[in-house]
Amino acid sequence: MIGTIMTVPIRPLVTRSGRAGAVRASAGRVSAGWAGQAGAIDAHALADLLGRWPAADGPLYRLLATRIARLADTGELPAGLRLPPERELAAALSVSRNTVAAAYQLLRDEGMAESRQGAGTRIVPHRTTPAAVHRANGFFSGLLENSVVEADLSLAAVDCAPQVAAALADPGTVLGRALSGSDAVTATSGYFPLGLPALRAAIAGHLTDRLGLPAGPAEIIVTTGGQQALDLLIRCEVLPGQPVAVEDPTFPGVLDALYRAGARVIGLPAGAGLDPDRLEHVVRTHRPAMVYLIPTHHNPTGLVMPAGDRRRVARLAAEHPGTLFVDDMTLAELPLGEAPGPPPPPLAAFAPRQGNLVSVGSLSKLYWGGLRTGWIRASPGLIARAAAAKAAADLGSAAFQQAITAALLTDRHGDIVAWRREWLWARHDALAGALRAALPGWTWPEPRGGLTLWVRAGGDTSALAQAALRQGVAVVPGRLLSASGDAGGAGEYLRLAFTQAPDVLARAAPRLAGAALARSTQPRPARWSA
Repeated sequence: MIGTIMTVPIRPLVTRSGRAGAVRASAGRVSAGWAGQAGAIDAHALADLLGRWPAADGPLYRLLATRIARLADTGELPAGLRLPPERELAAALSVSRNTVAAAYQLLRDEGMAESRQGAGTRIVPHRTTPAAVHRANGFFSGLLENSVVEADLSLAAVDCAPQVAAALADPGTVLGRALSGSDAVTATSGYFPLGLPALRAAIAGHLTDRLGLPAGPAEIIVTTGGQQALDLLIRCEVLPGQPVAVEDPTFPGVLDALYRAGARVIGLPAGAGLDPDRLEHVVRTHRPAMVYLIPTHHNPTGLVMPAGDRRRVARLAAEHPGTLFVDDMTLAELPLGEAPGPPPPPLAAFAPRQGNLVSVGSLSKLYWGGLRTGWIRASPGLIARAAAAKAAADLGSAAFQQAITAALLTDRHGDIVAWRREWLWARHDALAGALRAALPGWTWPEPRGGLTLWVRAGGDTSALAQAALRQGVAVVPGRLLSASGDAGGAGEYLRLAFTQAPDVLARAAPRLAGAALARSTQPRPARWSA
């Protein structure tokens, strides 16, 4: 959709009426009327929308007012919306109440907001475009901004592997006949909704020969990254109102896609690993349309599902053919401290012909995110449905980069994996060591792979994330990775990505310690009541 991008938190927004207390709104919607409406946004939801507001130069109250005004101008905070009480927002942003009060006053002075006795502060009507209905979640707000922080631990984006950079700089070194002559990619139409045939064949061979999952090209569709793979599956297989089970915590991108689709998301506690008994109970009780799992190097914990549990999941899938079981393999080839060798078998490897066992993956975390190369491995029927949805969305991913990726996957994959492992170990060790030295009270499950630490910092990590921004460090509060928000305990955790340079990661830990100290010494505001 072309137009304004409206950002909202992953969790549905919260509305309060002055008399009735808290009422949860439907996902991604806010009451936008002005006269007589009680639509409101809670403090944590607004903090998510604000993104990295304190990263610029200037007084905090002015930066806060400027960001709220920008959100109002674009329609992201609709007219009539009641802003959080000053005390609540101050606590969520880890600033003084005076800072919020001054920001609200500035908004009133500039005609952006209005306050009434007993009704709080509301955004006044502004002109917006019809396209201001497209919403992204708070997790991605950093991608939608131009702000710069000294240490970005919020985004698990890797450096481009040198083999990939060399191929992009001189495609002739890897493409050969695919660069010129009758076999040239440029001799085709360039439109491949299913994916470039050479890349579909390369992915199928990769899955079969390296990852132990039999696959043919007809079972593969190439997507624009793993996010599109998930979005296509959800759009094709999940109807509004249908239940979908996910691990809790999980990859925030899937939560966003599910809430956009109107799914009813059910979280399965997975901070210390998924309990297969609980999964079986949820599947039998709720009959979900989809179960989304990250069995290998789970995001964000880095844990690995045991082989026996994988077999149980495969058997459960066989007993419930109406539920699609999705295995996200994006991080499977990113082990930490393990001897080189194949990763644990994907779920579908236990029943390769079982139609409701689907695998998705991406090369963004192994090769480079800029390639935007993901895939789905599924039955030909599901692949055909996904291809129809993809054709309507973009007519197919970029063909020339697919040709380069196919050549790299066929001939250079082993070198890229070896390089990435060394790259990964150095960064993990730098961040883990610095955290242990600067914040010995913080704990996390020891990851077996992946790109992140799931750190229990204690207290309100949304406020801690705001304090960290003012120290030049961006982090992700745990509630943004949770289907249950703070209710499931995720509010005490941070997700810290270790993809920055080792020296940057080493400097980030003392800054986080400073943010934690500042937060712990700040007076707690009184609890707001109606």
